[in-house]
Amino acid sequence: MLKNNFPLRFCRYFVQSLSLLVICLIMGTACYAEDPALIEAARKEGAVVYYSGMATQDCATMTKEFEKKYPFLKVETLRLSGEKLLVKAQTEARAKGLRADLFQASIIQVTQMKTSGLLQKYVSPESKNFPAKFRDAEGYWNATYVLPYVMTYNTKLIPKQEAPKSYEDLLNPKWKGKIGLAPDDDQWFFHLLKIMGRAKGIEYMKSLAKQDLIARRGHTLLTTLCAAGEVPIVIVGYLDAVEQVKAKGAPIDWVRFESAPIITAINAIGVVANPPHPNAAKLFYDFVISKEGAKVFRSISRIPPNPEEQPPNVKGLNLYMAVPDEFMSNYKQIAKEWEDIFHLH
Repeated sequence: MLKNNFPLRFCRYFVQSLSLLVICLIMGTACYAEDPALIEAARKEGAVVYYSGMATQDCATMTKEFEKKYPFLKVETLRLSGEKLLVKAQTEARAKGLRADLFQASIIQVTQMKTSGLLQKYVSPESKNFPAKFRDAEGYWNATYVLPYVMTYNTKLIPKQEAPKSYEDLLNPKWKGKIGLAPDDDQWFFHLLKIMGRAKGIEYMKSLAKQDLIARRGHTLLTTLCAAGEVPIVIVGYLDAVEQVKAKGAPIDWVRFESAPIITAINAIGVVANPPHPNAAKLFYDFVISKEGAKVFRSISRIPPNPEEQPPNVKGLNLYMAVPDEFMSNYKQIAKEWEDIFHLH
């Protein structure tokens, strides 16, 4: 009987294994969590410490979904602005007491963490699903979501057909005194110079500076003021934030550049060097950049990096990734040019 049943049992086993393999190939990211060794090691650690520059509620949503999947892990979150988060991590590291397992913030702060030697290499099984521009070539970070910079305007004050269609349109005298820009938009400044070409870009910026720009610190504030009609046009708005305000009925919209590049910032995550909970850190990292993580980001109106996971309003946009390496290595010169031209405070 055993001899007669062996081929049948083997065939069943083979079919089940083949089915599982097919499911894994189709789902792409669904099989990363099935590494029993990593899960068991993380279970023994029992916790993970997450430093994030996202909004408090957004962090809570992400950690809730992670803990739902891995109820044996407790996530401790520290939420600060990207700049403050970087200072906090660097200060703790100097005192030999960096508590974080993971660091998530703007790619600028994540790159600074890497340069400071505070991140470790970790190539997640999920990383292969990302185009090269969304992951560090050396394996220190992976993009979590993107922030397209969109020109924003108040629809009560400016009908759609009359709204500027390009950056060049902002030089029209009728927009003088009606354009808002943040004092820390030097990253936009640098990358637009690259897109336009340096000579043409500098000439454009000098002309734009003559439009009596309204300087307000913070993109959230600028979006709010635009919706209220106090700043009719905002040069740099975050697409996800603008869409959230628009969805609440505010008279605000953004200009869709159909072919021109749209400068896009990157939010990224990295595993801290020598973290207190190394296995739980990797498990959390895998989750955040997986398709499950992308669903969480979409639920909080963030835009995942992968085109196939992005909302319809992003489809077809020419996203120009604001990779920070050149910007940061030339920052003193860029900051001086920015200040000399715009004198924003």
